[in-house]
Amino acid sequence: MQIELFGSRLSPFVEKIARALQWKGLPFRLVRPHGPRDLGRWNPTTGKMPVLEIDGRRSYDSSRIVRILDKVKSDPGLFSDDPSVARRQAFVEDWSDESLYWYAMAFRWTPVNEPATRAQLLASLPALWRPLAAVILPRQILAQARAQGLARLPMDVLEEEFSYRLDELVELLGQRPYVFSDRPSAADLAIFGQMSLLRSGPTPQAAKMIDRRPSLAAFYDRVDRATAAHDSERRKESRAA
Repeated sequence: MQIELFGSRLSPFVEKIARALQWKGLPFRLVRPHGPRDLGRWNPTTGKMPVLEIDGRRSYDSSRIVRILDKVKSDPGLFSDDPSVARRQAFVEDWSDESLYWYAMAFRWTPVNEPATRAQLLASLPALWRPLAAVILPRQILAQARAQGLARLPMDVLEEEFSYRLDELVELLGQRPYVFSDRPSAADLAIFGQMSLLRSGPTPQAAKMIDRRPSLAAFYDRVDRATAAHDSERRKESRAA
């Protein structure tokens, strides 16, 4: 079986799929974007990451991909065997993708963090494409973040609202190591992807808020350990195109 994951692991949705593949022990090749046009070539439907190709057949949208992966290899599953728990995990996965993501975008593109965010984004691309990407990508992403609304909030209000979301996460976890379960699910990987983005450097305010909640910091480390790549997979990623 030949598996290729198209996208940058800076994207929380690409990171979610990479962790799902690693959790299932499915070796894959990461294909990073070389320029702004790659996304449209990989995914003509929406122009978004991630794209997963299995034996020449491509799939889009991270929530759809995790369900496909469970059909490719059912054990370990990305949802609980209990249908009631699985539905709750799917709800939290969607909540993470549709809510936490926009908080991450708001923190990244708030004026104080925008320079570091731009630098990180451009550093992830080959040098040849950086001048064009410096004009196109930040403008597109910032426009989306501002249209959603959270990116328009002052920092103090954004931090206050985000603190509620983090407290909700603490409540969701309760005493279990993972969301509604004793093993990682798609919900945990979705949350992990967003937390990875928020802890990646340009948003120190959000990173500190996460770290001030010991149960969330411990959750992040637990998911990281459970879904870490083997050394051989890390070498493949380092050589990816």
